[in-house]
Formats: sequence, structure tokens, C-alpha cells
Amino acid sequence: MLGWEYCLITCTPMSGLDDSGIRLLYQMVTPEDSMHLEIHSDDPSPLAAIGRLLNELGADGWELVTYDTTTNRGVFKRPTP
Repeated sequence: MLGWEYCLITCTPMSGLDDSGIRLLYQMVTPEDSMHLEIHSDDPSPLAAIGRLLNELGADGWELVTYDTTTNRGVFKRPTP
């Protein structure tokens, strides 16, 4: 039977803004690990950076379960072998 791996994402959408765009710091928490990561977007909009993060997670096989735009926290899942 296929199981699910879950992760929690918390992000700070305005980690940095300069002439080259915006930096978004986020933390990814899985049962095995907690990672502090960063993503960069050329677009100065925090929503564009969050959208890029969501697209990258989707490319890695993560499916959105729920996302709260008020707190910028989301729960994602992906199948485990």
C-alpha cells in the first residue's frame, strides 16, 4: 500500500528586496528533518515568490493539502514508495 509523506512549510515573503528581485526564506519540516531554505524571484512581488515556491514543490512531487495566506504556512504531501 502506498503511504504519504507530509511536510510543513512556513515562509517569510519579504526576506529581502533589492534591484534583482525578492528573496523568500522558508522552513521545510518533515518527520526526518528541518531545513531552512531560500528562493529568489526576479519579480518584486511576494506573491510571485510564493508562487514560484509552490511550483518548485509541485515539481518535486509535493501536493498542496492546505495553505494559509494569513500566516504563510502550508501543509504538503507526496507519495512514499
